[in-house]
Amino acid sequence: MKKLPKPRIAVFDLTDCEGCELEFLNLKGKLLPLLAGAEIVNWRLAKEGNAPGPFDIAFIEGVPVSAEERDLLKEIRAQSGILVALGACACLGGIPAIVDDGRRGEIYRRIYSPGYKPKGTEARPLSAYVKVDHHISGCPVDKAEIERYVTCLIAGRSPEERDFPVCLECKAADNRCFLVDDEPCLGPITKGGCRAFCTSRGKLCVGCYGLLKDGNFDRMVGRLNEIQSENDARLLLQMFLSEAADYKRRYKS
Repeated sequence: MKKLPKPRIAVFDLTDCEGCELEFLNLKGKLLPLLAGAEIVNWRLAKEGNAPGPFDIAFIEGVPVSAEERDLLKEIRAQSGILVALGACACLGGIPAIVDDGRRGEIYRRIYSPGYKPKGTEARPLSAYVKVDHHISGCPVDKAEIERYVTCLIAGRSPEERDFPVCLECKAADNRCFLVDDEPCLGPITKGGCRAFCTSRGKLCVGCYGLLKDGNFDRMVGRLNEIQSENDARLLLQMFLSEAADYKRRYKS
């Protein structure tokens, strides 16, 4: 990658909770020095007078659930040199992708009313519609990961992809393994980078950083099925991994 003189940065959100954008803002005193070599030209949550593209780097949080959002995503992609998916929804489909498209209308009617006309039709990660250059996953994303990616991208470097599981970070934190105690956990097949945030606080890993490349998905399913019912194991995997190829192969084929 070539270092940009003063990159124009934009931050967008689609259907989301804005939690990942808030982690950007939670950098607080680090944020302005971090972006000193860049110019934020479009960020609805943080500034007024937003400018149109082109953008050197665009961060997008959320899922494009409607036709309008999918059109907006494609427009942003066309105007951006580098597009970064921000958070588990943008990277993986996230919680919105749990619902099968065939049941989405039924669930809308149950929650709202029979006459409700929803705009949302499907929930897919950004990569289902456009080319994504980098992924910062997590629910929400980790501030340290945001800092690492922004620093690299502004300097014209490609951030190193995490190629180790959450288990490695658990061992570094001296955490006792959930699986050893016959409790479910997706740490062995989940990409690291979260600093074992959940497991260090007594909570199982639910896979919000996405599948580790070459992780043994089928063995993980087998171990989960030994610990809990097959349906409970599937529901745990479905929480963030319903759009993963391994999940679809096992449960949707």
